[in-house]
Amino acid sequence: MQQTTLNKFSFLALRVMGSLIFITAGLNHLFQTAQAAARLEKAKMGFLATSLANPELLVILSGVGLVAGGLALLAGFQTRFAALLLMLILIPITITIQMGSAATMGPLFKNIAIMGMLVFFMANGAVAYGLDQYLAGKKTLTPNVRSAAGSAIMVLAGSILFSSCTSTNGLNVSSTSSNQAQSTGKKNYGILISQPDHLKAAVNTAQTMRKEAKYNAGKIVVMACSKSVEAFKKDSDLKAVFEAGKAAGVTFTVCGMSLEKFKIAPEALMEGSTIVPNGLTYMFDLQQEGFTTVEL
Repeated sequence: MQQTTLNKFSFLALRVMGSLIFITAGLNHLFQTAQAAARLEKAKMGFLATSLANPELLVILSGVGLVAGGLALLAGFQTRFAALLLMLILIPITITIQMGSAATMGPLFKNIAIMGMLVFFMANGAVAYGLDQYLAGKKTLTPNVRSAAGSAIMVLAGSILFSSCTSTNGLNVSSTSSNQAQSTGKKNYGILISQPDHLKAAVNTAQTMRKEAKYNAGKIVVMACSKSVEAFKKDSDLKAVFEAGKAAGVTFTVCGMSLEKFKIAPEALMEGSTIVPNGLTYMFDLQQEGFTTVEL
């Protein structure tokens, strides 16, 4: 069927309006992580996701994917792969958040309608007024480059799904090479813990790093998330370990979201504990400041 100008503009309008849904949702996930994670934990089917990984991590990963896919859809660049990426993110969100409750039937069918739009773009591409058409017309994007770009989108989709289905337990080391040396020549370290008994290992590690010159340790931060916040209560059996850490110059930081989850009042914490709203984003901040970070 020959396309008229009106037909082409209608496809453009569908693509632009649809992409704004994903961009807005992704930005909300990235800048309102705590609220989105709380909704996931409260959802009737939310356990399907939270049993696999930390809810804050899932929200951040989905936010990155939604923004990246939404921008690609908006520009009409690698549109089929962008629509596929968004579909792979939208399906688990719909299952965990929208299913299982009569109160969410409206949003459920809204998501189903959005999936129908994604199926259209997966099958037809941008159709008109997209970068795909422009690049094809100019013949500046060779078949090999198009294939590489499509593969990059697929790798992003696969990495998001893989990360969403992987537990955050185990050792996950992330170090930064730039701006790590401070004016004092010292190196700064951050340790993320998630269980109460991890406090002993973290403090022992800090004490060792203070003694051995090869670590050249400056600031050492222990970030407590999830159930590990219970170790910082005034009546904790680990109070002696906490005091040993303070003596070693350790800065103890506690996740505010985790305190709310386990119903621990701030005044119930041992003196010297610092509360931050979101422990995961705080660790990202430390990495940006040049800290070498490790997760127990």
